[in-house]
Amino acid sequence: MKIRSPTTSPFAPESSAWLDGLRDAHASASTMDCYSRDIRDLAAALGSDEVGAIVRIDQSVVDGIAATWAATGTAQSTIFRRFSALRSFARFLSLERSYDCSKLLSCRFPPCGRVRRAAVDDDVIEIMLAVSSNDRDESWTYARDHAALRLAASSGLTTAELVGLNRGDYNPRLSTVRVTGSHLNGRPGIVSPEAKEWLERYLRAQPFELTPSAPLFVTSRGTRFSARSLQLACRRLRQANGVSPDAVPTSLRNALAANLVRSGAAPELVAKTLGIGVAAAWRYFDTPQTL
Repeated sequence: MKIRSPTTSPFAPESSAWLDGLRDAHASASTMDCYSRDIRDLAAALGSDEVGAIVRIDQSVVDGIAATWAATGTAQSTIFRRFSALRSFARFLSLERSYDCSKLLSCRFPPCGRVRRAAVDDDVIEIMLAVSSNDRDESWTYARDHAALRLAASSGLTTAELVGLNRGDYNPRLSTVRVTGSHLNGRPGIVSPEAKEWLERYLRAQPFELTPSAPLFVTSRGTRFSARSLQLACRRLRQANGVSPDAVPTSLRNALAANLVRSGAAPELVAKTLGIGVAAAWRYFDTPQTL
């Protein structure tokens, strides 16, 4: 397979135009990051980064790629997302570039198989985010990781919403963050005292001038923290404190929902807190963890 420069997407220039179109349609930063990786994974699976390889995909190719990914341990939800990216790209090629992707678009793709992450207990969250007085990391990136995960635990934001926050979305006076630009309903997110303490520590220590429109959480290069970066930060803290692999950013959101249900909150309040519909909120009332 011919490998392109990391700065150039496989199947360029068509893939670049497709990604630009998604960005213009206000796709979230995490979606763009995932789809960029997905298109590279697809090129590797096909052994080609030419658009002609997309046009030639039929059901046997889809089944073969799905089987290969599954055999290497790729999660069903990831396989589903990769094929969703492929379908989106094929539609773009058909509608905007006049390629015949009819064989691909008529394929049956593997189902999602997504399982909702179980809520983790509050004591597990505290252990993961505990700071040892004998081994305190004073770096601003360490403070950033704690601030982001504390905020996830107190606000119930999705990973995409969390990394999509701008500096101006954080209101320290009201102890809230403003959630906008999400595929879920806009809403204020609660900043707990612990999250506020770590946020203030991070903002004081980070070396960049963060304007209101700048990302709230940034990398060491000053760029926006990605969903993958947040997942890795969570894993670092989880492994450092011997916490179960079940503790991931999504499980922090589910933990907040479980706590609301246990406290007697109505489905309408759970829905409003999480930015979802009331019908969707009922799934948190139908699981043993919340009873």
